[in-house]
Amino acid sequence: MTQYPILAIDYGTKHIGLAISDFKGIVATPLEVLHITPMNGYDKIIEKISDICETNKVQTILLGKPQMFEISHQRTIKKIEKFEQILKNGIKLPILPYDESYSTVTAQDMLLYTSQSTKKSRKKIDSVAAAVFLQEFLNSKPQENV
Repeated sequence: MTQYPILAIDYGTKHIGLAISDFKGIVATPLEVLHITPMNGYDKIIEKISDICETNKVQTILLGKPQMFEISHQRTIKKIEKFEQILKNGIKLPILPYDESYSTVTAQDMLLYTSQSTKKSRKKIDSVAAAVFLQEFLNSKPQENV
């Protein structure tokens, strides 16, 4: 049985999008985008994710992984798996992989549809993408806690 709330992570080599579910596992909401920089490496990113988990009483982490449609996805998947191992070492919560293929494209379409400028949407696209695949995950589950 999946425990709520869930924190969804859309991992990228420069940006990590975060989204969170409500306590009943019905609605996904974009949370924020963490930026990986030389001054803000994995240690600080894991610390920030841990703080977010504690503050929001997160019970499960949903980590986006694309399907391997192309050879180029192999490198991306390896980077995500490396990040997943670092995450497991730093945060003691269940981590579920989830297919996040096309979530960024869907998020871009949603932001364009709502007439948000490209410049503004670029800052939040990763958190909206995380919310997209988190909502897909929530919609695929029978409502256990309602």
